[in-house]
Amino acid sequence: MAAFFDPTLIEKWGVGFINEGVIDESLRKLIPGAAISRGGFKYPSKSELRDLAWNHMDQNHRPYIHRTYGDAMRIFVQQQAAFSLTRFGRWPVVIPVFDGYFREQGFYQFVVVFGIFVIAIIMENKVVENGTEIDIAWAIASHRWLRFLHPLLNRQLTNVNNIQNREDDPIRDRRVAMRAEGYRFLTDEPNFVNSNRMENNTVYPPLQAAASISTADLPENRTVRIDIDRRAFVLRRSNRGIEVWPGVCPHEGAEISADHLQGNTVKCPWHGLEFGPRLLSETSQALVMCGARLELAGDRITLQTPAS
Repeated sequence: MAAFFDPTLIEKWGVGFINEGVIDESLRKLIPGAAISRGGFKYPSKSELRDLAWNHMDQNHRPYIHRTYGDAMRIFVQQQAAFSLTRFGRWPVVIPVFDGYFREQGFYQFVVVFGIFVIAIIMENKVVENGTEIDIAWAIASHRWLRFLHPLLNRQLTNVNNIQNREDDPIRDRRVAMRAEGYRFLTDEPNFVNSNRMENNTVYPPLQAAASISTADLPENRTVRIDIDRRAFVLRRSNRGIEVWPGVCPHEGAEISADHLQGNTVKCPWHGLEFGPRLLSETSQALVMCGARLELAGDRITLQTPAS
């Protein structure tokens, strides 16, 4: 075991991962007559390392953000590792994928394609001169007779990594911008468990001062997004009162606008969470949302710090 696993990880996290130095040797033992080809990809980023790590561990955003992604079924998840069955795009092809957080800002990903190709991926998030960088290296292993297909897989891996990282940039960068406004997240120290919990992980900043909204400024029967005191709400005035939805998703901070309203439900563009309206009216004059107490008094909605 000592030759193949790092004992310090077993002591630290209670898990063991194969050492990088024996991956090729192990693949050649696994696949007689193996051919191994290598490739890699680097992606520059302005995001923080913790957001790069969270983004990689968060599987639930992928069907909503990535057009190259189909869907997945999580089979196993632990703080440092996860195993999934993933459907590639719209193809009826299911691929087993193992993910492991094998060192600080370092990830393994092992993918088996059609049972005949094994792709061993090592991803590291690094601080560089102008920000951060995702450094991805992979080895493609198969029987030597199939080596002619390795360049095709290599191009596909490069293309997918480029597309998905460009699509992920707005998610990661928004978290950085929100922290600058006083937000934080329960996933600021991410792992595979908390990154995949569909819970309220957004911690809203304290209210800075008394703030209010005039209901007369809200167009009747039309949905609008209002930004106030580092918060946002989606509001609609009708003869029932004021319908209220979150403008910042309580899960991971996605921006929600009137464009995300479908009927009476807003749908988060990052993870597909749906929120129905809360009502402010003469008979229901207060509610708590987005870390604030909203209270209707006359023609004004005031924001206050919620009672603890």
